[in-house]
Amino acid sequence: MPNRIAVGLFALILLTAGCSPKIVETTSKNAKTVAETVSPLFVPASDINKFQYDTIPQWLLPKDSLYIAGTLPDAAIFLPAPPPSDTTNALFKGDYARWKWGKSIRPTERGRQASLESLFGIVRMCTIYSEVFGFVIHPDTTPAIYQFMLYAGETAHAATASPKSKYQRLRPFELMGDSLWGEFDDESLRGNGSYPSGHTALGWATALALAEIAPELEDKILERGYQYGESRVIVGAHWQSDVNAGYLVGSTTFAAMHNSPRFLKHLEAARKEYEILKNQR
Repeated sequence: MPNRIAVGLFALILLTAGCSPKIVETTSKNAKTVAETVSPLFVPASDINKFQYDTIPQWLLPKDSLYIAGTLPDAAIFLPAPPPSDTTNALFKGDYARWKWGKSIRPTERGRQASLESLFGIVRMCTIYSEVFGFVIHPDTTPAIYQFMLYAGETAHAATASPKSKYQRLRPFELMGDSLWGEFDDESLRGNGSYPSGHTALGWATALALAEIAPELEDKILERGYQYGESRVIVGAHWQSDVNAGYLVGSTTFAAMHNSPRFLKHLEAARKEYEILKNQR
């Protein structure tokens, strides 16, 4: 890829040597905060508990946090219909078997991980990948990487709206009269289409985005992205076929993002930020 000047929506400028980073804010028509990253701040992942993630400002309006401004890939067209809720159907038999598997996993450490991963969006992505990267990912320390994750995940999640509306599939806990295992899931999921999984699309697209900026960590990044989707089966929020479709929506939407000039600028900024931080790891 040709060398580009990193121009993004967040800037981190060290005004005084050794001081905490400051964020210089300006306004634009399409975003609340606009700036350019000059120098990120390395904080080891072991210090992550010093950061509050439940108060991260969602600096971008949802309509502004997409890499695809026009028509998203329409998964309601390219995805097949989900399996009917009929145990004589071979595909649904697989879903049912995986639902039972998920319930069996809940008392284990993997079940606890799944419960924690029921938290949706950028906050959970930050905590998961801080561990993988070895440094804290937070808007105050890694604004370019944070921004890239936020946009990529939000764009993929938006692409699940069309098929969810079309199919209105019942979630496992609804159909089976079960309770949700996820700590952050609640009854608001009832009536929200199960197919495809929005968590999975967001999580998988985020993993693909981060794999592009840190190829030497690709396997671990993708493993965690896959697990984030698998967790939706364990907590009973989605069928396996919902999750499989979520991976596909995440992949196809992420591929389409590469046509966005904004995506390419943010990718380059995130890569430059990562190159600075990895040398301090």
